Amino acid sequence: MADPFISVVVSAYSMERYTDLLSLIDSLKSQAYTNFEVILVIEKSSQLFSNLNRCLSQHPYSRNFKLFFNDGLPGLASARNLGVEKSQGEIIAFIDDDAAASPEWLGCIACCFREDKKIIGLTGPALPWWEHPGLSWFPAEFNWVISTMPCLPRSRGYIRNAWGTNMAFRRQAFSNGQGFDTELGAKGGGKKGKSELVGEDTEFCLRICRQSGLNILYAPEVKVMHRVYRYRLKPGFIAKRAYWEGYTKAVFKYRLGKETSGAGVLSEELGLLRRIFLRLLPLSLLNLPLKPRRSALTILTTLNILGSTGWGYIRGMASARFISVKEAVNA
Repeated sequence: MADPFISVVVSAYSMERYTDLLSLIDSLKSQAYTNFEVILVIEKSSQLFSNLNRCLSQHPYSRNFKLFFNDGLPGLASARNLGVEKSQGEIIAFIDDDAAASPEWLGCIACCFREDKKIIGLTGPALPWWEHPGLSWFPAEFNWVISTMPCLPRSRGYIRNAWGTNMAFRRQAFSNGQGFDTELGAKGGGKKGKSELVGEDTEFCLRICRQSGLNILYAPEVKVMHRVYRYRLKPGFIAKRAYWEGYTKAVFKYRLGKETSGAGVLSEELGLLRRIFLRLLPLSLLNLPLKPRRSALTILTTLNILGSTGWGYIRGMASARFISVKEAVNA
């Protein structure tokens, strides 16, 4: 069977990440797999667009790279939808602009789709790439706060949803013009953090699996590294990110629960919550005399995240119900 043509969609919006974006491009041009194209979608920053255009034009590998500017609705979901529209691949892969792919990344993606006809999408590890080694105290249970995967599975298996930092889908997932929900997803918060509904990747996976009857595969060999900057571990940034995660999951639970009888909508979150209360917190308390600084940071961060997520969840449920009642009254 011939190697499938893969389109890699990357979106970027800030000159602050220009160096990171060049590192990602280097990792993509170093792929062992050669049957691919890269769709780069830039928004907000005309300087980033012009600098990248100039850089690509000076290199022979630029024939595999296509550059576009998103002058429509801003945001990650919208930029990725534009990338899908401009792509030609049988498989469409996504990676963040501040990540880097392993040399076998695309080859492993192609192999997974060839071997398993029961999948419509897949994801793999997004491993923390710490700006400084001193940041690695951060608990793995909360890696979702820093856009990496929490508590990675040890083997292949079907899971609920892919992670936006590292995911790929068959083109049929985007058939009939459906794509990522533009009401969800980051709008470019940067160091200020996100202040909007997140989870466009989760909602998309739930929707396409329900419609197609196919699965999302977790493949541990499909690896990327994702940069973790110092500012992402500041208490205020963490609290804002956790709040909007809780808010979004409440909206998912309320809206999708009615379609699926609530089955599995928050199954992974509940499993992670059990791990936090039954393992992370007890071990941190036990280690407090032996590793006081690390244990204290873990406990305080846990309380910050649980409190912020819980408050966001309460606000999200209240908002979803209010909107539902308002729509019913106006119907």
